[in-house]
Amino acid sequence: MAAVNEQRQQKAKRRFKTGQWVQYDGLYSDDWGGDLMLVQGDLFPAHPQMGDTHWTYAGQSALHFTKPPKRKGNYIDY
Repeated sequence: MAAVNEQRQQKAKRRFKTGQWVQYDGLYSDDWGGDLMLVQGDLFPAHPQMGDTHWTYAGQSALHFTKPPKRKGNYIDY
């Protein structure tokens, strides 16, 4: 468990520049207060008005925590 917390702290402290590859799926915040969902393999984009910026890992996506509904017969059980 300690290794997971340490890994999360490292991700949270890491800053990325526009044009770098995204290493972790999740929510990222830029220097101008914007938030963006990015997935591994994307490139960090430039801000549409301010240009190049830095990005900080803000956390995992909500989709990571959701489970698909269970199927029972012909309908979906929530």
